[in-house]
Amino acid sequence: MGQILAGTAPRQVRLAASRGALPLPRTALVHLYVTLREDEDDEIRTAAEASLGGLDKPAVLDVLGDEACAPEVLNHYAAQATRDEQLAERIAFHPGVPPSAMARLAREGNGNVLDLVLTNQERLLAQLELLDDLTSNPALRADQRGRIVELLARATAPRLNKDGEPESGAAEDGDGAAVEEAARLLHIDIGELFDASEIVDGEEFEESKDPLIRTAYAKILVLNTAQKAILAMRGGREERRILIRDSNHVVALAVLRNGRITEDDIESFAKMRNVSSDVLRQIGQHRDWKKNYAVVLSLVNNPRTPPGISTNVVSRLQNTHLKTLITNRDAPELIRRMAKRLHQQRTERKDTFKKH
Repeated sequence: MGQILAGTAPRQVRLAASRGALPLPRTALVHLYVTLREDEDDEIRTAAEASLGGLDKPAVLDVLGDEACAPEVLNHYAAQATRDEQLAERIAFHPGVPPSAMARLAREGNGNVLDLVLTNQERLLAQLELLDDLTSNPALRADQRGRIVELLARATAPRLNKDGEPESGAAEDGDGAAVEEAARLLHIDIGELFDASEIVDGEEFEESKDPLIRTAYAKILVLNTAQKAILAMRGGREERRILIRDSNHVVALAVLRNGRITEDDIESFAKMRNVSSDVLRQIGQHRDWKKNYAVVLSLVNNPRTPPGISTNVVSRLQNTHLKTLITNRDAPELIRRMAKRLHQQRTERKDTFKKH
């Protein structure tokens, strides 16, 4: 068999193999069929293709389920398995499955096939490039993307000692690959996931009368920066409300990427004076959020809003709000001057119109 695989066996032997005429187990014969599809002899190639095509599905499943199945065979059937969950299951959980076969399932598989790929979490963490393939697959559902994020969150969790406390340096020297993948998923530099991170004015949440807020805050306190950033993208209302005030801009900005964020959230964030200017800048630059008048009004009145944002939207304020802004001592002097000038201009135009 070795000579046949190497292409050095006599032509008659290779031809017999391509026709399944050798006394070998089916798994070995299929390996030969796949190999002989590339033979230099047209007749042998044609016979090998015909032999492969003549296998019914139960026979293929038996071969793929055999631990002796060669990586080349698993690779060959991976293309077909992207639309066939039974084949995909045999390939995805085969102990000898090559990375290329898994990559094809992740890159081209349908939703059900992707469920199978996501089930093998150890392989995903060992072969992180699979996450690139998964996230580029248009068939990936929102819940499956969430499973990827949750997997990374667990992978970046600090290891605990026998007393249940985080080991010293666990986040830095353990699970490094998973932290790196979390950084890639969040489109940031990995170093930012080790920067300082704390909730600004967190006492408010610790002493909140809302038990959901207190519980969420207690949970967040034990997370590392990477976990906070991932939770910010996936968390509910309470987590969003807390994490938007994280001192680490990666965590705070991750809240704005949360798929469940609402306009009420954005209106609330725009009023906050203990969020980073980066958060307010991103809100003010967002095409849809800056269409919301309440958001614009809050941004203009918030002293933490970057001037480049406030000056671009102050002209959208109604006269009543411009007049209030003029006397708002918390607003930057530049914005108050702009509000005063705009108010005067509108008043003069209105008086001129009345005269005519």
